[in-house]
Amino acid sequence: MPNALRTETPDADWRSFKFTVEDSAGVIGIKDARRTGVSYLYLINDTVGAVLGSADIDEEAVLFYHAEKIDVPKMTESTDIFLPGMRVYWDPTTRLVTPDYNSGYFWIGIATEPADADELYVEIDLKGDHAEIETVLP
Repeated sequence: MPNALRTETPDADWRSFKFTVEDSAGVIGIKDARRTGVSYLYLINDTVGAVLGSADIDEEAVLFYHAEKIDVPKMTESTDIFLPGMRVYWDPTTRLVTPDYNSGYFWIGIATEPADADELYVEIDLKGDHAEIETVLP
């Protein structure tokens, strides 16, 4: 298993579900995504999560929708600096995360480690709720 999902603690908390790939382009899992430089975060059945293994159309894949600690691909703009405790927003177009609120982004978790603007990944607590776009930043 790729090391993006942190499971080394005895009480590591993560949850997943299986789904059948309906997109003709398939889904790209963590290992293949890292090799090709694309995101492995997807919106499946109203839930944003990480796909571990690549799968083609009509094949089964696994989406991790809740993970206590998982490395996810982030935007690398100058403002994309994470500190522990910051909200993590997912852009459905780029499928990357950012700390910057946008009315079209989904709130998917909280940063658990710092990440500089030029870093490609940030460790987060992926909350696993039903994906919703926040209309007003609380």
